[in-house]
Amino acid sequence: MPATTETSACVQSSNPRFLWNEIVRWTFELCILRKEGREGKVAVILQERLPALIRAWSSRSGLPAAKCQERLCSLFGRVQESVEVGFMQQRMIVGEICARFAQLPSAASWRTGSGAVGLRREIPIDDVSAMLDALGEAEFETMGEAILPVRQATMMPRKLFAEEAAALSA
Repeated sequence: MPATTETSACVQSSNPRFLWNEIVRWTFELCILRKEGREGKVAVILQERLPALIRAWSSRSGLPAAKCQERLCSLFGRVQESVEVGFMQQRMIVGEICARFAQLPSAASWRTGSGAVGLRREIPIDDVSAMLDALGEAEFETMGEAILPVRQATMMPRKLFAEEAAALSA
């Protein structure tokens, strides 16, 4: 479906919440595409999708024009910040994975290693297929944990900006 047809179908909605969600969705897409350097697609969104959605939402929201503009500016700022944080986290995680791969022994030595592998579920002794599946899952999790421990990847430093003046005054 062409972009203008899809946009005009969305604009026909009388539900301001639906229109707002579409604005959020396309704003995220716009910021991600811009971060990836795909300016051609950014131009299409800026020229064809967002203006029509914003006009439709503004007219149907029941809010004064100044309030609509304030909400849109706030949304754009939050989305830009969120996309920046996402790209930064992606770079950090990819860098960590690459560093860990460089430190690990080859995959061939992993397969020849001996040792017990803990299974997450109980398997009946006569269900060989389920045993093989569970063993494969456990080995995959063990390799993944060796590359990038989940706890480390998901733990953000709690007091990273706690000493900044802006944080202290809030």
